[in-house]
Amino acid sequence: FDFEPDPNFDFKNAKSFLKFFGKTAGVMWIDEQDKQVARLEAVLFDNFKIGGGLLANLKKGASFALEQERVNDEIWLPSVADINLSVKVLLVKGINVNQIVKSYDYRKFKTEIKDSKVDEIKNPQ
Repeated sequence: FDFEPDPNFDFKNAKSFLKFFGKTAGVMWIDEQDKQVARLEAVLFDNFKIGGGLLANLKKGASFALEQERVNDEIWLPSVADINLSVKVLLVKGINVNQIVKSYDYRKFKTEIKDSKVDEIKNPQ
């Protein structure tokens, strides 16, 4: 699926995360069998300000790609996150982030939970 900003989106009354995604465009790949997002690529098409830009200003052009894969034929878990962005924090500090995070070698664990009793709490006098 391709997605892009809606020119009629009401930014004034939207929640913060909707304001962010209202300024992104990209592509989403869905696994047909499990109906899960297998990959998501998005680009920010306008600056995104937090606290009116006083706290942070995420610069136009920021991009991210997220992938997840089915593990043990049971569950979908993150496999790759590729993040590229520039942000100005508190109107002073400029930060550039170009990072790839890979998650792998997931392992399944079994645990046992046993019932236990807690003694009644006595009032101190």
